[in-house]
Amino acid sequence: MNAIISRFLWLVFLAGAAAPVLPAQEADTLRGRAQPGHRSCGFQPLPKLGLGMSRNFLADLGLIGFSYIPDKRKAQYYDANISVMTLIGKHTMVLPKLDVQAGLLPIDPDELICFNLGLDAGMLTDFRERTFMLVPKAGFSLATGLLRIYYLHFLAGNKALFPGYGRHGVLLEVNLSALQGKGFRLM
Repeated sequence: MNAIISRFLWLVFLAGAAAPVLPAQEADTLRGRAQPGHRSCGFQPLPKLGLGMSRNFLADLGLIGFSYIPDKRKAQYYDANISVMTLIGKHTMVLPKLDVQAGLLPIDPDELICFNLGLDAGMLTDFRERTFMLVPKAGFSLATGLLRIYYLHFLAGNKALFPGYGRHGVLLEVNLSALQGKGFRLM
């Protein structure tokens, strides 16, 4: 089972690294369907890096993500990512997951700060045992979602597999997918 998970993660990583990154207007123009009203959208490899704390340290690395930033508001965004969270404590645990996030409600008049909601769903494993895990999160973002801070609530299917880790956590995230449509390219 460990070999299957490892191979899957490598395939996802390689597919993400091979994906071209274009600003939305260029990508839509290349496809012949430029759409007014889109500020930017597209796929991006390695879209985010997050560091945080529960009772122990955790790191969150996005492997490939899709981001949509509408034209109407500077602060709103919608993201979906395939990523891996690593929880480091007495024993290390890995959470390959799908996460969705949205910046929904601008807080300041300049729309630099936005209220966010998100949900992570994946399979938590220590490579001996595994359990399904949901992680609802809420927080704030700065600069169209480039910097995000989240409160996390861990909901594990098998609570015995999750010892030494708290049910609550905080995650600070740098999300490069917020740079879509600003001439930013990795390749």
